[in-house]
Formats: sequence, C-alpha cells, structure tokens
Amino acid sequence: MEEYRKLVFAKGIDLQWEQCAECPCVRDSSSFTLNLIEPTTQATGEARSDCELCEGTGYFWHSSQEIRAIVTGGTSTTDKYAVYGEYARGMVNISTLPEHLPAYGDRFTVLNSVMVFRETRTRTTQAVESLRYPIQARTLDLASGQSTVRVLRLQYANADGLTVLSNSLTDTVDFEITANGSIDFTLGDNLGTTPSEGQRYSIAYFARPRYYVADHPHTHRDSVRIRKSTTETPLALPIQVHCSLEFMGV
Repeated sequence: MEEYRKLVFAKGIDLQWEQCAECPCVRDSSSFTLNLIEPTTQATGEARSDCELCEGTGYFWHSSQEIRAIVTGGTSTTDKYAVYGEYARGMVNISTLPEHLPAYGDRFTVLNSVMVFRETRTRTTQAVESLRYPIQARTLDLASGQSTVRVLRLQYANADGLTVLSNSLTDTVDFEITANGSIDFTLGDNLGTTPSEGQRYSIAYFARPRYYVADHPHTHRDSVRIRKSTTETPLALPIQVHCSLEFMGV
C-alpha cells in the first residue's frame, strides 16, 4: 500500500468527488389534482418533480471533497453485444485510495482538464444564465502568442426559429463569463444583439469533464496482513470503479 500511495500522488490527478444518496421525497395522491370522493395520501414511491433537493431524479449529491486518484482506460472499443453496448463511449477507470469508497452514482469532476461541451437552451428573462456545466478558460499557445478561449461558438435563432451564419455572438462584446462560469448577456442586451426571451441559442464551450460511477466491479477488495498468523490484521485495499461521462447517461 505504501508503494500504491506513492503512485497515486505521483501519477494521479485531482478530482472533485461527490457522493450519491437517495432522496427521501415521495409523491402521494395529494400531489394529483383529481376530484376523488374519498381522497387518500397513500405514497406512490415516485420522486417529486418539485423537490428542491433532487429535482425529481430521486437522487442527490453531497459531501463534496477534493481527492487524488488514478484515472486509466480513457478509450474504449465499442461492442454492441457487451454490457454497456454503444454507451461504452467516454468511459474511464478510476482507482481511489482505500479511505475513499465510491458507490453507484457518485460523481467525479476532473479539476485540471477541460473538454468541449455543447448544448442548446431557450433564453429566459434573466440577464445571467447558468449552463449545465460552469464555463472554463483554456489557454492556447499559438504562433501569435498565448490566447485564452472559453466559448467556441454561440449561435442563436431568430424569432421564426431560423438562423443564419451571422447570428453569432462574441465573448466580451455581446456577453461576458461570470466568476462562477455562467453567461452574462448584459452587454448584448444593451446593444440589442442578443436573443430575446423564448428564442433558442446553442453554445459550445470548455467545461470540466464530469463522470459518474456506472459499474462497481470491486465492491470490496480488503485483505489481511500475514494470513493465518497470530499477527494477522485487516488490510484495506484500493477500489476501482468504471465511470462514464455524466451527460451521456444522467
């Protein structure tokens, strides 16, 4: 274990680990707007879509902490007849220290790397909008010098639902990125260049890769020191989990 710990701190990467737990919220018959002669409050077992904690998923994440772990197997050969089938894309193996015991649904966010993420949203009445993931900056070492990029493209559609190539917005001209990675349309709202409420826009930006535990092949790997000896003592061993990119499965 001493050698493994050296490996983790020498070759491991920093991750933000969030533990998954079931939400206790429940939907009962009083949640339905039905005109029953004798209404009851029998629980249905479903999670509530208006729950502030889980937002209807039935699960929430807690006890966020920064850890160091070994991440391997960043590529995967897709086999449609395997357990994961075509969803094997974007999977990695994460090996943690014995004191970190991940479970199904736990999330790991890579802290010092970025990936390109794309999504399409509908503009709200708010000037500042949060995307699925906080926008991150990436410094590119180009021939012309270093350049910091956060948003690769922001394209919006007109009120009729159509768009043209020129319907794009520029960072620091039409919008700004806040300290927490949200997008602030104040500049463009003042210029009249941003989409109005109800109009759709797509955005490609840099974000931290986030994985969730999709398979737990080693539910426990503990052993003992000096087996079958009077000095035999328990030995906690590291756990490895298979993880998939969050946006591909959650």
